[in-house]
Amino acid sequence: MNIGLYFGTFDPIHRGHINIVNFLIDNSLVEKVWFVVTPESPDKSSNNLTDFIHRYEMVKIEVKNNNSLLASDVELKLEKPNYTINSLRYISSAFPNNNFSLIMGEDNLINFKKWKNYKEIMNNFKIYVYPRKTRLKRDIKLLISNNIEMIEAPLIDLSSTNIRNIINDKNYAKQFISDNIYKYITTNNLYGSNKVL
Repeated sequence: MNIGLYFGTFDPIHRGHINIVNFLIDNSLVEKVWFVVTPESPDKSSNNLTDFIHRYEMVKIEVKNNNSLLASDVELKLEKPNYTINSLRYISSAFPNNNFSLIMGEDNLINFKKWKNYKEIMNNFKIYVYPRKTRLKRDIKLLISNNIEMIEAPLIDLSSTNIRNIINDKNYAKQFISDNIYKYITTNNLYGSNKVL
């Protein structure tokens, strides 16, 4: 089975994430997508992250009614910080009957050469890159490889950071996150949200 691996902190998961994976599945680029929730990203301070259990629970809530999507906590058992190459090696060996590809935003591709063992990733895994609104992309040469495919997916012009900042504006926030995620955030008072729904 062709499975896309979407690594991220998902703090919180939002409609942009879902739109990307639906595009990949609807266009038969992958059959399923695993959201691999990262406990500790090498390029983000763990001090600023919401507890893993909340982030993982939100992804589980978001994907529970879609058989093509899965929330994965596989990185919990791996060495920290979670380098993508280590996770890819582990997942590939643990599930040898599947064919795995990587899903990333264009902003990550810009910095891809800084990733640990990036050539090994690029040589052994298909990488689907979705567009991001970034001022850098006009001024920088993106990495080119037969395994890197730019996809014409919906432009992601929002970030989890932006959503965290506007979470108390219920009507505005719910343009970007599902009702179930908004309810989870406010019930658990995440991101300084009000408990009143």
